[in-house]
Order: sequence, then structure tokens, then C-alpha cells
Amino acid sequence: MKRGMQSDSEVRAFGWLVDMVCVLVWLGAVIGPVVLAPGDAAAQESLLSVEETEVLVRARYFEGMPMDQAARIGPEGCERLLEMLSDSTDSGAHGQVMAAIGACGPDGGLEALDAWAAGLPEGEVDRATFRAWMALPNALSYLAEHDPRAIDRLGERLAAAEAPLISHKRHHGAKMLNLQRRGAATALAESGLDAARQHLDRALMRSSDGRLDAHLAEARSRHADRAAARRAKLAR
Repeated sequence: MKRGMQSDSEVRAFGWLVDMVCVLVWLGAVIGPVVLAPGDAAAQESLLSVEETEVLVRARYFEGMPMDQAARIGPEGCERLLEMLSDSTDSGAHGQVMAAIGACGPDGGLEALDAWAAGLPEGEVDRATFRAWMALPNALSYLAEHDPRAIDRLGERLAAAEAPLISHKRHHGAKMLNLQRRGAATALAESGLDAARQHLDRALMRSSDGRLDAHLAEARSRHADRAAARRAKLAR
């Protein structure tokens, strides 16, 4: 890919692609984490083993990892995910490992995601790391079902004034900040949680970026739909 200035149409196209990936990944989450009753052998058998968990997060998918499968990861598999996220030799799977951590919500899951983000190098990163960085907001959105602090992490990413220190090819500085904010807004919207709406509202009041304003307005509308769906599900 040649280096140089990127046209507005390219920027919009890339932003649209990121948003669509966020939505497609989220739509895979059709069931919540499996909750076992004591002595429920049938439910126990439905949980994924450590080995099955590794296969799930290392596989390659056309439309994202099936989150209904990630929701079946058992306690031992969840612990294994934390180990994989801290292992640089598994960097190619880190994006899906994050999503799976969000789905199963292990103890220390948020701290593991924080540690991964804090350990990113300054400057150019490889494609696998860049893709994992883009997957982080969705993982936090899933994790918010288990740990409400995850919503605040997304709020921090949305409100950030300084660009991330990492870069990937032509994406650096203001372009990275734009990707971070848009990804956080989309993830907040998909959560459907009340606390997420507060972050979106504050961001829209503070923003002076017309393109970001439009994205935030769309995110608020999407959040309303997701919140209504959550209420309907709870009412059943």
C-alpha cells in the first residue's frame, strides 16, 4: 500500500467498515453466559472445555467468531483466555480472545484487558495487534454485562483528547483518535445499558466535530433500540 494522504472517501469507507464489523460481531451474541444449577450434569456437558475454547478463539471466521459458542466457555476455559491474552505468541488470536473474555466474564477480565492495552508499544504495530486494538471496545461492551466498570472504560476512550500512541500504516494520530472514538461510541450503543447512554450524551454535548456528531447521533439511536430490546427481554 502506498503511503500518502488519505482521501475523505477512503476515511469514510474505513470508518464504515469498522462500524459494520462492530455490529456484525455484536449480533453474534444471541445468548447470555450459561448459568449452571448445582448438579445440573446436562448443562455442565454443554460448557466448552479448555481445548475447545482454544480451538474456538484461534479459528478464522468470515463474519466474526460465533458468540453463542463463546458464551458456553466454562470456568477453566475462561482462565485459559486470560493466559492467552498475556502471551505474545498468541497475538494473532488476541482480538477473538478479548471478545471471548467479554462473553464469559472471568474474574480479572477487565484487569486483563487493561493490562493488554497498557502494554501496547509506542509507534507502528503489526496487523494482528491493530485488529485486536479495534476489537477491544466490543470486548468491553460484552464484559459490561458482568462488570459495569467496562462501560466507564469505553467512556474514557470516547472522551479521550489525545491520540493513541500506536499506529498502523497510514493510521496514526488524529485518524487513530477518530477510530478510537467511533469504536467506543458503537460499543456503548450496542450495550444498551443506561450508563452507556450517559456517556454518549456527554460526548455529543462536548463534540465540535461534525462527522463525529453524526456518528454519535446514530449511536444514540442504536442505543435506544438496544435498550428497548433489553427491556423486552427482561419482561419475558
